[in-house]
Amino acid sequence: MSVQQVAILLNETIGTISPYLHGEFAEHLGECIYPGIWVGEGSTIPNINGIRQDVVEALRPLEIPVLRWPGGCFADAYHWRDGIGARSQRPLRVNYHWGKAPESNHFGTHEFIEFCRLIGTEPYLVGNVGSGTPSELRDWVEYCNFAGNSSLANERRANGAPEPFGVRFWGVGNENWGCGGNMDPEYYAAEFARFRTFLFDYSDTPIHAIACGAAGNDWHWTWKFLDTLRRKHWNRMHLVQSLAAHYYCGTAGTATQFTEEQWLELLCRAYVMEGIILGHRTTMDELDPDRRIHLIVDEWGAWHPVEPGKPSSGLYQQNTMRDAHVAAITLDVFHRHCDKVYMGNIAQLINVLQSLLLVEEDRCIKTPTYYVWQLYAPHKGGSAVRFESLAERISDGGVSRDHCKSSYLQRSFNGLQCITGSASVKDRTLCVTMTNNHPSRPCEVRLTLVGAQVKEASMAVLVADDIRAHNTFEQPDRVKPSAPRPIPAAGDTLQVEAPAASVIQVLCSLG
Repeated sequence: MSVQQVAILLNETIGTISPYLHGEFAEHLGECIYPGIWVGEGSTIPNINGIRQDVVEALRPLEIPVLRWPGGCFADAYHWRDGIGARSQRPLRVNYHWGKAPESNHFGTHEFIEFCRLIGTEPYLVGNVGSGTPSELRDWVEYCNFAGNSSLANERRANGAPEPFGVRFWGVGNENWGCGGNMDPEYYAAEFARFRTFLFDYSDTPIHAIACGAAGNDWHWTWKFLDTLRRKHWNRMHLVQSLAAHYYCGTAGTATQFTEEQWLELLCRAYVMEGIILGHRTTMDELDPDRRIHLIVDEWGAWHPVEPGKPSSGLYQQNTMRDAHVAAITLDVFHRHCDKVYMGNIAQLINVLQSLLLVEEDRCIKTPTYYVWQLYAPHKGGSAVRFESLAERISDGGVSRDHCKSSYLQRSFNGLQCITGSASVKDRTLCVTMTNNHPSRPCEVRLTLVGAQVKEASMAVLVADDIRAHNTFEQPDRVKPSAPRPIPAAGDTLQVEAPAASVIQVLCSLG
């Protein structure tokens, strides 16, 4: 078995890992909302005021920090007034972007806020810029946040919410370069400034305005948007609190049918997230050197062909060990660059794209990606420290060593074992997460701590008997993490067995 050396440099702090990096996204798309969250109070499926009880019970332990809603592309065709008041009186609309499906509007603002409270998450609302108006978005903010006496605040009270919702995060449009209006960055900058002008703070809830950022590596959008705000008439960059990029790593093969080469191809695409963050942050730093504006990635994940038997517009896909690696690689990138990125929202929560849960009738199962969220939870709010991986290979020429950089997965497939991961410290507990990305070769990882000693340590592993393994309604527990078990520690060194295609959590009490 080959050996991989990993150094954890506890004396080299990167920054605090924002809990918001572990955020989620739920859009009115396919089966995410209906029946993923909402089944109605009259349903035979156990529910809490119409919200699925099994989903609430599955998500609450994760302590998801933030949930983005109602879109996505749906947001720029959504009018918030359609989703308030008596549900029997709400208008039936057409979901223009997603298959012209009927939209009952039974899950609206009040239902979303109740769902957030039930699972213990903070709401992030996305406003309609593409087909809405500044006054419409202004009114939504007042309706949600004003504690005083006004027609909108009183309407909220009449609809069952005496106290304000206190929503801080507001997206000013979504993908306005595409489905949100096909705008160029200069035009969107003007629209953003116009809409943002009327988003007022109420009570103790200052607005955190999130601007539409770029798709993938479109540095031009980032530069032009910020430069337009900076140069036109006067500097209006203070209106932006965060800039939201999107990146989907796509697919290779299908969700459940792929070769080892395609396993590797998709993981390489997932690792591109590091370049996305570095490219946009570098561009932003030229205009915002003090980093007053946050970079966030509020849509990311795998995007496979729709599962057979499901509508093509619903984006329903299965979720295998490969998707768990996509999630783990991405979260590790976020942690290693937590000084550059503030929030991340995987797409999406239930039944759509790279979801945490799949539901069918009265059944709910957890995907491998769900368990990555569980294993990586100790990082939230921790102080990130450097994770340095050094690969080792025995060849005809002896031992060759290579630092793992952007091509680490290609080298892994060619026989050079390469572990990637991240590390953080909180309350004298070190959390190390890492992946063995080789689809068939286990290895031994020697963890060396620089700057501390280990008192005791444990590890948990997410691994399966096949890289294509996934959970189904017939086999809901085929893929799940092992129970934590102690591992031997000697001073500043730990030895960890890393099975092929595994995701690993190591927790250490520091001396």
